[in-house]
Amino acid sequence: MYRTRDRLLGDCVRVGWSAGDAAPVLRRDLYESLGGQPPYDQLPTREVYRRGANPIEPDPLESD
Repeated sequence: MYRTRDRLLGDCVRVGWSAGDAAPVLRRDLYESLGGQPPYDQLPTREVYRRGANPIEPDPLESD
C-alpha cells in the first residue's frame, strides 16, 4: 500500500486487491474518512514502496 497521485482522482492510496470494491485505488478523502492506517502522510510513496516492497499480490495493472 502506498500513496500516489492520479491525474483524475488526485491524491490516492494504492491498495491491494483484498480491499474489494476499493481496489486498486482509494481516494485520499475516503481513506482518511474510513480511518485508514497508517495515516496518509505516513504511507510510502510509490517509488519508496517499489524499492523496499516484496508484494504478496502481483499487481496486474502495473508493469515494469
